[in-house]
Amino acid sequence: MKSEIILLGHGSRRAEANQGLLVVAEKVSRIMGQEVTPAYMAHDKPSLPEAVEGKIKDGATKIVIMPLFLFRGMHVTVDIHEELQEIREQHPEVEIIFTRELGADDGIASLASFRIKEALGE
Repeated sequence: MKSEIILLGHGSRRAEANQGLLVVAEKVSRIMGQEVTPAYMAHDKPSLPEAVEGKIKDGATKIVIMPLFLFRGMHVTVDIHEELQEIREQHPEVEIIFTRELGADDGIASLASFRIKEALGE
């Protein structure tokens, strides 16, 4: 079975802010050529455990979780790992892969520069 993919965002009380994760998930899905499921740490559904459990219920044996977070804050270093540990204990037959966060990548710096130039009218 091919890997299932979950794109994890923080989530917001503002629905329009959560819409951004849906758009990014759709774009990543087109690039990857397979479904990418969005999930949220807080304030929207599905939560990470709900999304993972849904994939397992549908027969997934390998799940890749990509945190759409810039840096290694508490969610990336602690909270997500705690949630995943519980799931791994309940489903040892499922391989759960947690990718690196976006980080201080050249692509992020390039995008930031583009946004600054855009604001300056350059």
